[in-house]
Amino acid sequence: MHNQTPLFDALKLYEEQDVVSFDVPGHKRGLDSETDLHYYGRSTLRHDVNSMPQLDNYDNPKGVIKEAQDLMADLYLADQAHFLVNGTTEGIQAMIFSVCKPGDKLILPRNVHKSVLNAMALADVTPIYVLPEFDTEFGIAHNLSVETVRKTIEEHPDARAVFIMNPTYFGAVSDLKAIVDLAHAHDMPVLVDEAHGAHFRCSPELPISSMEAGADLAATSLHKTGGSFTQSSVLLVKGHRVDPHKVKSVINMLTSTSASYLLMSSLDIARKHLALHGEKRIQALMPHVRQFKEAVTAVPGFHMLDGHDFNRLYNQDLDETKLTIYVDSSIDLSGFEIYKLLRNDYNIQMELAEPNVVMGIVTAADNAYVLERLRDALMDISHKHHDAAREVYAPVLKQLAIPEQAMGLREVLYGEKHPVSIEEALGEICAESLMIYPPGIPILMAGERISQEVIDYWQFINNQPIIKIGTENSNQVYIMNRKEDN
Repeated sequence: MHNQTPLFDALKLYEEQDVVSFDVPGHKRGLDSETDLHYYGRSTLRHDVNSMPQLDNYDNPKGVIKEAQDLMADLYLADQAHFLVNGTTEGIQAMIFSVCKPGDKLILPRNVHKSVLNAMALADVTPIYVLPEFDTEFGIAHNLSVETVRKTIEEHPDARAVFIMNPTYFGAVSDLKAIVDLAHAHDMPVLVDEAHGAHFRCSPELPISSMEAGADLAATSLHKTGGSFTQSSVLLVKGHRVDPHKVKSVINMLTSTSASYLLMSSLDIARKHLALHGEKRIQALMPHVRQFKEAVTAVPGFHMLDGHDFNRLYNQDLDETKLTIYVDSSIDLSGFEIYKLLRNDYNIQMELAEPNVVMGIVTAADNAYVLERLRDALMDISHKHHDAAREVYAPVLKQLAIPEQAMGLREVLYGEKHPVSIEEALGEICAESLMIYPPGIPILMAGERISQEVIDYWQFINNQPIIKIGTENSNQVYIMNRKEDN
């Protein structure tokens, strides 16, 4: 069954036909021979088409799109799968809009992706933030503990749903099955941001996937770790706690009526490849990943996030395909600087950097050679920049207490605001979410009141030469206008 690619096959058949195009897109399947679009190849141009009977219709699929989506659902153990052409951001919006009404509470981890906050602002949903487990050695946040979720549900029994990441950016995986069972016992659906877990279905060596754990909805980025084109994703639906008709209606509301066949067919192709070859590829890759981690941990100045210790410390699973490399202070470079050095001097592009961390992702497409390239580069960097005489200190980042939510996210979105210096912001309501940049630990979320602890930490962070705060001006913060200001 999974050796079929119904949507991709239909596109190939259409490509072979001598069709005169009086429809969109305007490049007319590459009719103009002088356009530089031909750099991308004849098949790319001839597969960039619009809806028509033989290629099905995205809004109400009954043909090859539906067949391809049904195969995707089968692979991921879902009741339904919907192709997405605006990334997992669209899937996260669709999950929240499908389940929550204005004023509903949503339980979610503090370290969620910004798309979750934006979706809650548009839907007028009240966030109930939960602090994840925090890694004081690496200076990064991990995932939620079952006990923390249990306590939060008991404190907010009127919450509409629970939102979970599977995994976090750095690969931390909660006991998702236990959390799903706990939420379902309180008749709360579970929504999963599975942006970095599309490969979990490939191998028993990897953590459990969202649908295997019984989640109700999951937005899964096949483009990140599954091999499809950038911006393609799927929304998975399972069970009776969500209305499938409403889910599809919301997706249609959020999606272009000209959904890209290139993106959708890449999902069809990626699904086939994962189903037929994913397990074999992952099993062949994992020994090389473990050898890499052992080798890098032995390099002076570098440490790897290790699955065995991780489970012991946090009672959470770890996706070993995430290469989280800690840089201690015996090396005179920050994570940001090593990220830049790897790209400029070694032609190696990592996924992200933090003050004390640089992180990369491996997928079923990788091999031993690329891991050896990274290992050798890190060994060279250590040789040039490590000094055992330097003092080794703890990471600079920490996790703050959750501040008072003084205003709703939607009220913040549409309210009047203005900038002030951080020193003048004590007691004011923050009008933007303040994050360590690149993605890291939230300092403050929109709508929260600015405390002295926040101001002190902000100033401390700003004095670190290796850290940036994700705002236009690191000395200013936007706050909500008071009534007397309007």
